[in-house]
Amino acid sequence: MKKVPTEILDCIKENQSFLILVHNKPDGDAIGSAIALGKGLKALGKNVDYYIETPLEDKLQFFSESRYFEDELQDEYDVVAFLDCSTMEYAFKPVPMVDARTTVVIDHHATNQGYGDINFLEITAATAELVFRILDALGVELDPEMVEAVFTGISTDTGSFQFSNVTADTHQILSRLYEKRDNFAVLSKRLHSEKNYAQMKLYGKAVDSLQLYEDNTLAWIFLSYADICKYGGPVQITDDVANIGMNIIGVQLSATVKEVECGIYRVSLRSKTPFKIDVSLIARKYGGGGHMRAAGFTFKGDLKALKKELIELIEYYRKHEEDI
Repeated sequence: MKKVPTEILDCIKENQSFLILVHNKPDGDAIGSAIALGKGLKALGKNVDYYIETPLEDKLQFFSESRYFEDELQDEYDVVAFLDCSTMEYAFKPVPMVDARTTVVIDHHATNQGYGDINFLEITAATAELVFRILDALGVELDPEMVEAVFTGISTDTGSFQFSNVTADTHQILSRLYEKRDNFAVLSKRLHSEKNYAQMKLYGKAVDSLQLYEDNTLAWIFLSYADICKYGGPVQITDDVANIGMNIIGVQLSATVKEVECGIYRVSLRSKTPFKIDVSLIARKYGGGGHMRAAGFTFKGDLKALKKELIELIEYYRKHEEDI
């Protein structure tokens, strides 16, 4: 595995109080990274607070450490650490008004320009990989919950190791995790397969809405605000809804649109070869971001106009992919 920047390690060693933040609507990588780092810092005798949106998705509510997510914050910290946040604007709002001597950013998004005093930015399968390397470099012994947290982060951001972002380093870290625990089958099932009734109904609504365009290479999926509310709200939308289109043979790009409030849409983009364009470039045109194969943005406006514009934009990129 690659080395961790010395300035990150020195920052942890030389400071005592830490506030950990992640992005809004936190996924498994954000939560797993936060818990692993937070517990690791506590193991080193540090004081740690979290500023993380709750309630968590059902599948992530098993972490006992999450009971500290709603604790009252201090007025001042030595270090404020942003995890898995490509931009400060992507962090859970409102960002707390606290004083901090140092801001640290730990992230794996290619679009991250480095907005911290200290930035540990590397394109990896998950931010949890970077956190594991930090803890390993500091000699922190992972307890069972930290092992589950790192596994959760990597597993969710790789689609249970199906995505092209999985690398040899990913498997090296997994090997280290398996040295601590014999089997992750039950956890994997919880993260990727199990759904409650409402989640399964919403998943079915998403499948029913599926439409194909561009010679059946582009999938369009839509969940209305009415349907989402009927089955318990946005918290019931599971991550795999965004991957439905990608499971269809021949589909190269999928756009999943969720109307999370009346007239406000959260759009998830997914792609696979032979589609060559970085979908985060598309997301950034609408104020979003992400990765080459997985990105997203929030849109407020005319959905029909957005759909038409996106299809035309994708068609343009396909025709000019060698020039982009």
